[in-house]
Amino acid sequence: MNIKDPAEILRQAAWKEIQRLELELYVADLDANGFTVIPPSIASPGDLHKRLLARILDLSEEDSGVRPDLVAGENPVAFKGSELVKAEDDAPFGQYIPSLIFEGPAFEEALLNPVLLAMSTYLCGFSAVLSSMSCFVKGPTRSALQLHADTFLPAPMPAHALLCNGTYVLTEFNRENGATAFVPGSHKFQRQPREEERFLTGQNANSNAVASEAAPGSLVFWHGNTWHGAFNRTVPGLRVSMPVLMARPSMRTEEDLFGKIPQAVLDRNPARFAVLTQQGIVNGWHSKEHSKLRPAQAREVMRKFYEEVDLPNADADIPLYG
Repeated sequence: MNIKDPAEILRQAAWKEIQRLELELYVADLDANGFTVIPPSIASPGDLHKRLLARILDLSEEDSGVRPDLVAGENPVAFKGSELVKAEDDAPFGQYIPSLIFEGPAFEEALLNPVLLAMSTYLCGFSAVLSSMSCFVKGPTRSALQLHADTFLPAPMPAHALLCNGTYVLTEFNRENGATAFVPGSHKFQRQPREEERFLTGQNANSNAVASEAAPGSLVFWHGNTWHGAFNRTVPGLRVSMPVLMARPSMRTEEDLFGKIPQAVLDRNPARFAVLTQQGIVNGWHSKEHSKLRPAQAREVMRKFYEEVDLPNADADIPLYG
């Protein structure tokens, strides 16, 4: 093994951060089962999860006109696919609020959370980017969100992760509260579930699915190939979660952020924030002129990042996707 190999240096740097944060057991759990639950004492420094919840409740009220009642409430608004429907129409998504990275410093802090970044780097590399940051506010439903994997590619999917998800748990997760459901080990199947394997309720429910039990402030983290969904909530009140979907920069992201982040936001954050918010992605130009401008801008972003963290490739012509 050549210790000067840049890829090996990056792997060692990623593992060193996992050790510093004492995440080894959670990484082992992730490798074995395709998901892990990191408790609040590790996952949510200070009162981060409380600030995220408070801001999300404000945004929910702005969208719906109704202040969410966490104890006794129902869906403020609900979506079935991309269609807005009445809450009583039993939509398993509940209220969906996208593009949270633009909604204040708490969400910037959530993206830069060292635990989230260490786990994302372990699966998707130092150049991983934010695909989407959103939240779900969901009340009781009769139907569940069916099992699926976030990697929508033909089988066999690559064994290594192209995507990963770190979901901030902002209200208690258990089965009756409508927790995220997982099929342990399903990331190794390298395919989407078949139709008969997708169900979480009824006679055809997948018997291998388990609920993620988690206290508010936990981070539920999973591989992009892992089969997951959400059990239907059977008790009064609301379930609030904030998924942070991360991707390798070669993947098409859900949100298009290049050139969209205000300069003031970039200036108040470290260089990695620019990388995370897609400012280092070379491809995506829209004209001959832009095909020359965008790569130069992206290379400068990556150069500053690698320089900031003292990793190889700071002067490379093409960002290292590893």
